[in-house]
Amino acid sequence: MTPEEIQNTIEQMLGVQRQIQESQIRNTANIAANAEYIQENAELIRSNREDIRSLKDDVSSLKEDIRNLVVEIAKSTVDQREKFNQFYGYHQSADTQRLDIVERLIKVEQEVAQLKRQLSEGS
Repeated sequence: MTPEEIQNTIEQMLGVQRQIQESQIRNTANIAANAEYIQENAELIRSNREDIRSLKDDVSSLKEDIRNLVVEIAKSTVDQREKFNQFYGYHQSADTQRLDIVERLIKVEQEVAQLKRQLSEGS
């Protein structure tokens, strides 16, 4: 091998070494940027987990509130049904009493009419 060939080979080797070093520098910079991106995402994930936990607690609390409201509505419905039945019973009783009074009034009117006829026939 001639000194020029050796010189060329050495230059080529140095060029390859320079490309390798440049590539390593770029890779190191990319790794650092990716590490920063990963760190930011990890913080977002932690924050989202806390938000999700808080939302789960809120949902659980709302479910309990809804259960309580359903129980109250059920009780209120039963109370209203009982009041309606009681009112309906009073209404039926009042109707019966009115019918009884009307029947008595009709009888009294008939008796009065009969007495008037008797008095007018007797006079």
